[in-house]
Amino acid sequence: MGFDTRIDTFMGEICAILKIRCQDQDQAQEDLLQEGINMHSEKTTIRLVAVDMDGTLLHDDKSISDYTLDVLRRIVKKGVILVPASGRPIGGMKEAVLNNVDGIQYAICSNGAMLMDVPEEKSICETGIPTEKAVEAIAYLEQFPVAVYAHTDKGTFRAEGWEKTGLSEKYPYIRFSEGNVKDLGAFLRTSGVKVMKMGAFVLKDGLAQELLEKGSPIPGIVFLRTGDGIIELNSVDASKGNALCTLCKKLGISMENVLAIGDNENDISMLQAAGISVAMENAEDDVKQAAKFVAGHNEEDGAAHFLEEWVL
Repeated sequence: MGFDTRIDTFMGEICAILKIRCQDQDQAQEDLLQEGINMHSEKTTIRLVAVDMDGTLLHDDKSISDYTLDVLRRIVKKGVILVPASGRPIGGMKEAVLNNVDGIQYAICSNGAMLMDVPEEKSICETGIPTEKAVEAIAYLEQFPVAVYAHTDKGTFRAEGWEKTGLSEKYPYIRFSEGNVKDLGAFLRTSGVKVMKMGAFVLKDGLAQELLEKGSPIPGIVFLRTGDGIIELNSVDASKGNALCTLCKKLGISMENVLAIGDNENDISMLQAAGISVAMENAEDDVKQAAKFVAGHNEEDGAAHFLEEWVL
């Protein structure tokens, strides 16, 4: 076989391989598109929608648009169960959503540490932080320039010094608090409250990432990134996903008939649990990787547009 013939044969083999690869890629894209079409054609089977608030339903300034509220109201009116799922306690969820949308029966609060019956204002299940572990966490965090708070079954309590941080202006929902206490650890030990979730607003650039990379030094407690300069602490057993599964089991709803949408690390567990999982355009890459679909930006009411298309 001559040199030119060998070259022609080699080039022919390369072209054949590339053609097969292109066909495989085209088929994969076609399969993914068909999966989306099939799921979309079954949108009437969506029985429950779990939706995050900050960075998802809400704009960056913590406002919610009339359009988004209208979509949420129409979802409830259609008979689909709407479940706000937030890192906030129940008090911090009321002004933006719960007080503006009638018919919401359930809410996932404090990153899943508490599942609430909204009309009855009572807890259905709780996965809190044991008091001594909470005290240990406070002692650890207070070594750093942070402002610590605790969400409890009796409201949110903050360590003294918050009024000097300016955080109440940056995060207006912080005002949903029972107030400051001189020694947060001592208060938790003596008051009898049950700690659902804790958090720290970091007052030094780069410190939040440093603490997250180190991880929690307290067994049974996890650190979560839920916003710029914010670290939240939960029991290792508490998550939005676990709370969502508990609720669906209680209601007899298959997870295949659940749509979940969120933007942050604390939303990943419920995205993994839901049959239809949606990350926001403004979400971190790891959140998008956990989702099947990506909605628009929270500043452009991306969640509401997606829900209107898929649920209504």
